[in-house]
Amino acid sequence: MITPARNVSAFDANMAIDAGYEIIIPHTEVTVDDVSDLVQDAIFSRPPKHAAATGLFIGGYDVNVAADMLKIAKNSTVPPFELSVFSDPNGAFTTSGALIAIIENYLREADGKGLENRMVKILGGGPVGLCAAILASDRGAITSLVRLTPNARSDTVSTFTARYDKDIPSESAIDDNERQAAVSDAEVIICTAKAGIQVLDKSMLDQAKNLLVAADVNAVPPAGIEGVGVTDNGTQIETTRGAFAAIGALGIGGVKYKVQSQLLKRMLTSEDAVAIDLPEAFDEAMKHVG
Repeated sequence: MITPARNVSAFDANMAIDAGYEIIIPHTEVTVDDVSDLVQDAIFSRPPKHAAATGLFIGGYDVNVAADMLKIAKNSTVPPFELSVFSDPNGAFTTSGALIAIIENYLREADGKGLENRMVKILGGGPVGLCAAILASDRGAITSLVRLTPNARSDTVSTFTARYDKDIPSESAIDDNERQAAVSDAEVIICTAKAGIQVLDKSMLDQAKNLLVAADVNAVPPAGIEGVGVTDNGTQIETTRGAFAAIGALGIGGVKYKVQSQLLKRMLTSEDAVAIDLPEAFDEAMKHVG
């Protein structure tokens, strides 16, 4: 397990242990320049065609750094000396995969149509928000990133979205009036803002005339979206203009847990080397909804 951070995530380590890994070796404060040497040390210490014997998990908090590390790791293998690689910085790939899969499945069950051509507003441009924007856009949604702070880094967003050939627009919603305007035409609202901060209150939701689904990844009170509970998984919430389905953090987390577990097991059991990125996390998530 490698990470640019000072510590490997205890969550990720426990997930790997429960998935069946016998030995976990943490490498912390790893830079992009360190990755190639680490990979080649690992692959050349075992016979060829032993991809399942060693796996590399990439953590940390920066999705762009993790993406660079994943690319370098894949390019550093020398077939038939290979290993499997799984990137999930800050849990963003598996969480966003679960989040978008749940929304897609709910919409299809509700009216037979998924995210295609739906107006999706994602509040917060952190790792999960960025990944959710990529996946929603890939499903054909009309996707917009809603910036909640004046110092949001547009270069981080543009660099990451370009990796997946996406150009996702953003809009400012720093004050309540801007937030009201940002969600007024949304069919799907996804809140990935910092934990413990309420972004939308009931009065704002009452003005979202087309709202079908509101999802909130925040598990720390107060809710990011007022009225969305942590255990909600399709709960109908009434507004003055109708009702929407609420999806809370634990509803998302239950699927996220299954996705990460199964992807870790895939590395462990596959005879061939696998590389697990954001699209693979979404594909796995779709197997665990419905």
